[in-house]
Amino acid sequence: MKKHSRILSSIAVAAVFLSASPASAQQGTPAYNTTTYSDATYTTQVGYIYWTGCNRWGQPTYALSGTNTVYAVDELVGYCGEGGMEPVS
Repeated sequence: MKKHSRILSSIAVAAVFLSASPASAQQGTPAYNTTTYSDATYTTQVGYIYWTGCNRWGQPTYALSGTNTVYAVDELVGYCGEGGMEPVS
């Protein structure tokens, strides 16, 4: 029984440290801005998908300007959390 209580104590201590860590400061669904390009050379930008907010289910919403292609680069810009839009800090 002593070993069991040590394990539970270790889990409790780890939970406290992990919840206070900087990595857990940003919570929620990640949101991205995406630049789209005409081809695999990634030289001619043809579109931009930008984060516009969060829906009532905590999911990011986006708008497209230009053309969406498979040649894209994402940039993490924030999170949809309990308080709505949370920019990356």
